[in-house]
Formats: sequence, structure tokens, C-alpha cells
Amino acid sequence: MKFSKIFLLLLAPYFAFCQITLDSIADGTTYTYIASPNGAGPYPAVLYNHGGLGPVIGGDLRATCIALAQAGYFVRAEKRQETTAIVGHLAEVETALDDLRADSRADTSCVTIMGFSRGGLLTLQAAVLHPEKVHAIIMMAPANANGQLDARVTNLISIDDPSLVLVSNNDTFQDQHVILAQMVYDSLIGANKTANIHIYPSYDSNGDMAVTSADDGHELFFSVQEPYWSDIMNFLGANCSVNSIEKTEFLRYESSVFPNPLSTKATLKIYSQNKSDYDLAIFDMLGRRIKNLSTCETEIIISKKDFRSGTYLYIVYEQGILVSRGSFVVD
Repeated sequence: MKFSKIFLLLLAPYFAFCQITLDSIADGTTYTYIASPNGAGPYPAVLYNHGGLGPVIGGDLRATCIALAQAGYFVRAEKRQETTAIVGHLAEVETALDDLRADSRADTSCVTIMGFSRGGLLTLQAAVLHPEKVHAIIMMAPANANGQLDARVTNLISIDDPSLVLVSNNDTFQDQHVILAQMVYDSLIGANKTANIHIYPSYDSNGDMAVTSADDGHELFFSVQEPYWSDIMNFLGANCSVNSIEKTEFLRYESSVFPNPLSTKATLKIYSQNKSDYDLAIFDMLGRRIKNLSTCETEIIISKKDFRSGTYLYIVYEQGILVSRGSFVVD
């Protein structure tokens, strides 16, 4: 089937999440989002810890769960208690981590813990306390919370997994988050840990196409968006990738895109000994489904004219089970 025929198979917007399961469940006085690719799994797992203060939530629990589940991960995101004081929040994160790992859909050999602002601090604290339960760490603009971050970075000896630190260059409204993020990164490197940091250009938070002193870089992480989301996807792919394919009853699919990046067109090759129909979904790095089709063809032509410049993720499903994934770049 030629790639141009994909347009005939585009799903309506209300079918956007047909390949994942998303639940919102009551959790005491708060709630929890759980999202997973359709199927039994197990899938590499991610725990997302939001930011905010009191009743104000920093970050998007629902959209983050959806985007990660569409990329092949089993995800849990809990709204913590609405207290200004952070006392008791770490215990909630520890319980959430155990609940995530206890779910049969979670691959406990591949667990990432990630968090934004206060959630970034809590992520680091939980990773230090429970290194045996965590395999990758992502911190977005971690908060200090009255010196708790300062205290934590003095002892990172137990961390034995790669870490990613993200911050926007004008993230200075709530706190000096650029300095704090750099401190976390420097402390990890100083402790001989594997870590990387991305300091993004100043964020235009009010969307007026001009960055001024009124723009708050902290808001970059309020939504699932670029430029940071592709860095998270790349980090997960390198350190806690979808490896549950071999654990299903389906034979492993092989897939590749060449040339990649593509300047005019490329060929997406998909091969399996099953030689049966499969579903192919293509997403942009905001987790939005761009194209979808069902076919048994082994070669799909990708044409630049059908895409904007950027990075795209493709996922191959057989009978609702994720069996292969990859990405390609359109120049």
C-alpha cells in the first residue's frame, strides 16, 4: 500500500486513543491516572510526579500519561495531597512507585521515575532511597522546597542509573530553577553518575512571539510539548526502551527507516515471519496521532510532503499488542 493511501485510513479525532487504555481512578481525596498500550504487557513503566503548590497542579497528568502510553509505556500519575508543606509527599511517591511496580502490566526490570518542579525533587529523593526499584531518572526544573534539594544532592552515592535534567533558561519566577537544575547535574557528575542536562532557550509563556521579563520559563513543562518532549522520548528510548516485545506470543517484528533523516522520501520496512496484517500508527512528538493504517505490506513510502519538519514516532501493533517501534526525522 502506498503511503498516500494512508489519508484514506485516517481516524476521526475521537478515535485518537483507540490503541491505549486510560483510566482515572479515585485515590483517597485525590485521583490517579493510569495509561497503558492495549494488551497484557509487560511494558516498560514510568511514574510521573507533578509539580505545583497546594491545590495548584504543575504539569499535565492526563496528557503525559496519554503521550507515554502511545509510545509504548505503562504509566501512572497520581495527584498528591493538596498541602503547601511538602511533608508526607515523598511517602505518597514511594507508595505510587510500589503500586506501579505491582501492576502486571509493568516490566519491573525497566522503570523510569520522572517529575516536574516539586515532583522533580521528589523523584530524586525516591530514586536515592530506592535505587533497586528505578532504572532511569528524569527531573524537569526540580524545586528546592526550603533547602531539601540542597540537602539531597550532598549524597547521591546510591544512584546507579542514568539521569536527565531539563530546564528553561528563563525559569526564574518560582525559584532560581536554572541554578538548581545545574546544581543537580553538577552533583551527579561530581558523584561519577551518568547524567545529562538540557537548558532550553527562554520560553515564551504568554505566546506573544516575544520573550520578555514577563515570561515564566517554568510553564514550559505545564504541557506535553517541544522542545523538551523529544528529549524525554530519546532518553527513554536509550535507557528504558520498549523491550517487552519478546515476551509476547508474537514473533518479533523488525522495522527500519532509510534514509533517516529524510529530505525527500524514505522507505519504512516492516518484516515479520507472521506475514499477517498489522496496524501502523505515526505520532508527532506531542503524542498526537498523525497517520494510521492497517496493512500487510512490508514497505511503506514516507514522503516529506506529507509531514512538517520534525521528529516522528511510529508504532506497529498486531492484534492490539505493540510489536515494534522506531522514529524518523523529517528535515
